[in-house]
Amino acid sequence: MIDIEVLKIALSKEVNAIETYQEMLSQHPSLTGLLSFLITEEQKHRMMIEKKIAELTRN
Repeated sequence: MIDIEVLKIALSKEVNAIETYQEMLSQHPSLTGLLSFLITEEQKHRMMIEKKIAELTRN
């Protein structure tokens, strides 16, 4: 169970990062390229963590 708890913490960090970058994007449209890239990367990380949590909870 400890592994899943660590992954849930990591997942919350990814979600927070996505939200932060989205807020920054609305405030700094000149950084659209960079912030969009970072949002996409964080979304990839979120999906990987969610997949691993799903794998661990099935077993």
